Parts: sequence; C-alpha cells; structure tokens
Amino acid sequence: MAGGKTATAQESHLMRTKIDFRLLAGGTAVLACCIFALALLLPLGVAVGVLYTTLVLLAMWSPHRRFILLVAAVVSVLTVLDFFLSPGEANWMAISNRLLSLFTIWIAAVLSFLLKRDQEGRERLILDLQGSLDHIKTLRGLLSLCVSCKKVRNGQGYWKSLDAYVSERSEAQITHGICPDCFTHYYPKTTETDVLAK
Repeated sequence: MAGGKTATAQESHLMRTKIDFRLLAGGTAVLACCIFALALLLPLGVAVGVLYTTLVLLAMWSPHRRFILLVAAVVSVLTVLDFFLSPGEANWMAISNRLLSLFTIWIAAVLSFLLKRDQEGRERLILDLQGSLDHIKTLRGLLSLCVSCKKVRNGQGYWKSLDAYVSERSEAQITHGICPDCFTHYYPKTTETDVLAK
C-alpha cells in the first residue's frame, strides 16, 4: 500500500516537473523574442542584450542543468544577430555593448550552471542521508532488565528474552557463545584444553 502511494506521488511530481519545464521553456522563448524585437527597434549603441542575462538566470529553475547552457548559447546568437540586423552603423560603442552583453550572459551562465550542479549534489546527499536514516534502528530509553534471568520488559509490560528484544528493535543478529569467566564458573572441572582436544 505504501509503495503504491509513493509511486503515485513520484509520478505526479514528474508530471508537475514536465509541465513546469514546458512553461519555463515557453516563457523563456517568448521573453527572448521580446528582447530581440526591442533590440532591433532601438539604435545599435543601446545595450539591450544585457537583458538576456535575466533569461539565463531564469533557466536556473529548470530541472535540467544543460538548459542553462542552451539558453546562454541561443541568446548569444540573438545578440550577434541583433548587431548585424539593427539599423544604423556599427561603431565602437555598439561593438563594446555587444561584447559586454556576451560577457555578462556567459558569466551568469557559468555561475548558474555551477550553482545548479552543487545544488543537485546537495539534494542527492540529502536523499542518501534520508535513506540511511530510514535503515538505522536504535534502542533508546531505559530498559527494565530482570536481575535473575536477564529478560527485558517491553512497553506493554511483557517480559521477553534479551536477544528477542534486541532483534526486534535493531538490525543486530544475536549469536550465542560463552565467555571464559562463565565457562570456568559453570564448568570448573573442565578446562579449555579438554574442550579443544575433543
């Protein structure tokens, strides 16, 4: 039953992620077209291309790290196209503005890519730690232990053997043996060499 609920929750999360990514990709494409149209309308000297940096930063919300680099590459091409398609003559200011735009786009892309990679690493580590915590069973609190037979009283008041109690509440497997002190106490006439000789 729990496995079915988990699978359904994962499927709905994947569906939401796909829908969110489609909205993000579509919104990024629309904004890129708007910025490109604005850059074509304004004179060559205006650094409209710097606005593309916001699209690179928006791409950080994508579940795919490579989407950041894809957006950076596309808006870089649009920045160069804008330089050749905009009305007016090319001068040093137009060239320096386009170079500044490309520089900010790629600085933002590299930093966003590295940040996204580190974030994914932290998320994987958190999931691994949560999985490890799910497998850890520990004994906590006070144990009522019988002085004579060494049975343990559980929460319901029933007495159980120590090995059964520990096995139920941890992943330890109990084996039995006898320590040297108990061996000499319970079998004083038998020495350890007699037992090993048999």
